[in-house]
Amino acid sequence: MILLSCDFRKFRLEDEPITKRKILSLTHKIFDPIGFTCPVTLVPKIILQECWKIKVSWDTKLPENIVKMFKKFKNRIIELKKIAIPRRLSRFSFKQGKMSIHVFYDACKTSYATCIFLRNEFQGQVTCQLLQARSRVAPLKNITIVRLEFLACCIGARLADTVKKDLKLEDADVFYWSDSMDALHWIKKEGPWKTFVENSVKEIRKLSEVTSWKFVPGHQNPADLPSRGCNAEELVKSQWWERPSWLY
Repeated sequence: MILLSCDFRKFRLEDEPITKRKILSLTHKIFDPIGFTCPVTLVPKIILQECWKIKVSWDTKLPENIVKMFKKFKNRIIELKKIAIPRRLSRFSFKQGKMSIHVFYDACKTSYATCIFLRNEFQGQVTCQLLQARSRVAPLKNITIVRLEFLACCIGARLADTVKKDLKLEDADVFYWSDSMDALHWIKKEGPWKTFVENSVKEIRKLSEVTSWKFVPGHQNPADLPSRGCNAEELVKSQWWERPSWLY
């Protein structure tokens, strides 16, 4: 098992005022290129987005409501050291089992996310493990949740293509799961669409088979957690990197 290595002394704020610069600095001290903790690291990004909305300068003391949000995040970050992640992607070798890649997408009004799981089935036994995940905050300009869900589909299709090539899994079946019927409609149906949708649909169809895009109910979508964010304690309890259970 891999244990997350965290030096929590880096997160001490002493009695310094909490500013936008301080939040950005502490946020970047969490290095997680795979994205196991992206539901947690999304939270300070959302807080920073709130700072941009109120147009506060880098070193100005922040409003009390934002300070409380960040302190709540910081005080629970130590829970991340309880996370234990399997070192291997599967108990079976890549040559033994029947492998498939499952890509999930979701969005809310503040952010959107994608996550990719590897499913391996061998002699009636199944393993499922997170390969990669990404969470992003929504743009400052007003944008509908439907468009954010479509943005998640775009970054997920790109990420899945990269994962397949890096792990040499070009022959694995790939399934793309979204709980947005609107996004699926854009991907599967012919236009004409507006420029943003048209260009994105072309890219998605280039990177994936249209028939591989499926609907998943929202309560069964593992991308829900990284799309809305959570504190470290909630992440540990969720065992999110071993979901979704219905793939087993």
